[in-house]
Amino acid sequence: MITKKVLFVFVMLVVVLSGVAIIKLWPQAALKGTFQFEGIERTYYIHIPPSYNGITPVPLVIVLHGYTETPLDIEGYSGFSTKSDKEGFIAVYPTSSTDRWNAGFGTWKSGFNDVGMINELIDTLEQEYEIDPKRIYITGFSNGAMMAYSSGAELSDRIAAIAPVAGTIGGQVDQNSPFEYISEPSQPVSVIIFHGTADASIPYQGIIASTNRYYVSVADSVAFWVRCDGCSTNPLNETSSDGSVIKSTYSNGTNGTEVVLYTLVGWSHAWPLTATDLIWDFFESHPKQ
Repeated sequence: MITKKVLFVFVMLVVVLSGVAIIKLWPQAALKGTFQFEGIERTYYIHIPPSYNGITPVPLVIVLHGYTETPLDIEGYSGFSTKSDKEGFIAVYPTSSTDRWNAGFGTWKSGFNDVGMINELIDTLEQEYEIDPKRIYITGFSNGAMMAYSSGAELSDRIAAIAPVAGTIGGQVDQNSPFEYISEPSQPVSVIIFHGTADASIPYQGIIASTNRYYVSVADSVAFWVRCDGCSTNPLNETSSDGSVIKSTYSNGTNGTEVVLYTLVGWSHAWPLTATDLIWDFFESHPKQ
């Protein structure tokens, strides 16, 4: 239930990272909501586009912040509220249970049922708003991307597509521990992935040599979803003219699903400038079948 309206000043910040300018757009307004789940009050921020009329069902995009971040952080640097106004979907930004999401593997486990919380959040929003049940999507950054992977798998009966940015499907607690993975989805889910080859936090190859910790690599994360969705294992590869972006598309999945990987050559652990537009285009073309 909506508790109060929080106003934000429109701020534009330019951050130069790896020689690339990232523009952060801080939205003008968001609504704060709370609900009870397993005896705990959970908080979220929601952005309603001006085109919403309360009659026509609209898509829902759940946007998950990274480790130690807040919902308003990712609302700002992703620009999903601005995109919501242009495209007419509802964007919601839930708050993690602690400083991190329980992604269900490695050091990213906790006693909080965050997948269950996201499921309950969807139920709550469907009671308050006209949500199209075939167009419910999840995206996230870093630990939020891990949570997008996990939620997409465990809630595959209701999630149409996910868009992890700089995440992974599994990892180890330490170098002597076995790898742990997200659950196998019961239904196909379309996936679009963004990951930089220079990511030092969640490395593209899965190895953090300085700590002897290992994550599941991007290649193995992609292969997991290609297999689960029944996509072709031979991707269509397209490379940008400057060689900085490689797009790999695995098509012909079950129920029209696809897996798309954007390899960002030289990019570090950050949200890419054009990711939000590409994510929405992918979501829009991949409703639940």
